[in-house]
Amino acid sequence: MSEDMRRKELADFLKNRRQRLAPEAVGLPAPSGVRRRSRGLRREEVATLAGISLHWYTAMEQGRDIRVSDSVLESLARTLQLQQDERAHLFMLANRNVPLETSSEASPTLQSDPELDLIVNQFGEMPVYAIDGQWNLMTWNKAAEELFGGFRHSCKKSGKKNFIWLLFTDPELRGRFVDWETSAAKLVAAFRTAYARRMENPCVSSIVEDLGNASAEFTEMWKRHDVRCLRENLFPLTHPAVSEINLLSNAFYAAEREDVTLVVYTPATAIDAERLNKLQEKIEVHGAV
Repeated sequence: MSEDMRRKELADFLKNRRQRLAPEAVGLPAPSGVRRRSRGLRREEVATLAGISLHWYTAMEQGRDIRVSDSVLESLARTLQLQQDERAHLFMLANRNVPLETSSEASPTLQSDPELDLIVNQFGEMPVYAIDGQWNLMTWNKAAEELFGGFRHSCKKSGKKNFIWLLFTDPELRGRFVDWETSAAKLVAAFRTAYARRMENPCVSSIVEDLGNASAEFTEMWKRHDVRCLRENLFPLTHPAVSEINLLSNAFYAAEREDVTLVVYTPATAIDAERLNKLQEKIEVHGAV
């Protein structure tokens, strides 16, 4: 079943990216007079531009059990004009990399970890939290607690504080993003990158299924098949004590803990640094929310 899931994900991704490309974007003449029956490029156009057989490409889009070479994947990435994160996503799906986790049980890193708590609290006024491969929050510092509204809620089904779940279901967290829709789309794309490496894990699949049932907004964003990393994403946020503050997200992976990610938010400008410092002063006087 896991291989079927991976092939379907690859098929959906290829079809989505093919339909996004207009003929003129790849040097083909724009349609004149005759309207195309479908959006984007045709399968035969992708195959021709990539230098592979139509039969081979069609098999990939239909989720058949075939293996392709790196050179074919490189050609498809160029033809479909994939960005760096998307290219990595394509290779991971096509090559069936061994997922980081396959067990439905919580990993040992999910337990209380004083060492991880110590690391997170060394970042001072910069908001930081640690998440596992399913995006369950493991620990966070006071700056993150204050900025994101306290992470008060948990997923009813799992009982865990899952960041992507809270993003769509927690009004307090949602309200901290100035442009929630744009920010949520970035985070869903980053979550999809993590999902592709762990889709065999029932816990990860359950998050996607449950969020799909709970949020039409998530379903719409998920269907885009966007992928990106957590690094260098700009998030305009808001807080009563500092008004608007622009922060950049950065992701670091804990040594010897390949499934633990530290997400650190740094100020985008000197003005944002001053506002972050002001937020820290508020925490020191009144405590975090």
